[in-house]
Amino acid sequence: MSGQRALRIEFGGWFMCRLATDPDPTDEPRGASGSTFALAGEPDLDRVIVLNDPPPGTVRSHAPRVGVHVTRAVHGAGQVTELVGGRVELLDRPRFENRNFVLTTAGREPIVPFRLRVGGADGRPRLERSMAMSRRAQDRQERPARQTDVHRLPQQLLQEYGASGFRTDAALVASATGIRDPLADRAERRARLAAELRQPGIPPARRAALDKRVRELDIALRNPSDERVVNLTAVEEFAFPLHGPPVLHAPLPERLRPDTEAPWGVAFWMGGWDADALCGFLRGNLVVPLI
Repeated sequence: MSGQRALRIEFGGWFMCRLATDPDPTDEPRGASGSTFALAGEPDLDRVIVLNDPPPGTVRSHAPRVGVHVTRAVHGAGQVTELVGGRVELLDRPRFENRNFVLTTAGREPIVPFRLRVGGADGRPRLERSMAMSRRAQDRQERPARQTDVHRLPQQLLQEYGASGFRTDAALVASATGIRDPLADRAERRARLAAELRQPGIPPARRAALDKRVRELDIALRNPSDERVVNLTAVEEFAFPLHGPPVLHAPLPERLRPDTEAPWGVAFWMGGWDADALCGFLRGNLVVPLI
């Protein structure tokens, strides 16, 4: 896309992903030996990446507010304010697909399926496009693979659409989340939960859930190098083209016309993982070539 006119749409916010963690198997429904768990009164873990509107019964007290939105949209020196504040969605119940190192190494798993929608509702501009996880699909702009197809995909494609790796970058994450001292943040969360536990009349299931959260945070506070602390500073970075069929739900303003034949580029990081809240932060951009 170098030298081509393009619309750059920037976005960010907290996401939820209720997933089991190693050494639990990928499809573990409740969490047994990792650092994440489905608590008393909550539905089973499902690994779905949720960018807006978490399902009922999944939002925990003192957790960050889930919601990923467009923060800026520019083309050259101009701005597209009609897109700012619009929701960012990953459609079709996407999941991280590592499957306990069977498909990829740690920190390099793809998100499957990946169908991205950005923009507003009620007649405001919205753009949508997916990755196409086969060479034939890229050529024909077909729909992406489903979760059931992932094990049939070539390693080359898994790597192309997977994260570039897992690394810590405390400054980068703090610039988005505001959490500059992860250990202090865990201590503050524990204090809030302990205060909640002291309230009278708490139902037994809720008391059990709060007690489990406190005990998990105690593990973190005893060992600052524990993943419950360190992952608050870690990121996975993704960057790949979107070849799937583009969808324009409403025309862009100022006579901007997306190039629907060329691939669109998406780049983003996901990090600041909060094992207590089952949430992380997402920040990135979608670059749409214009004609």
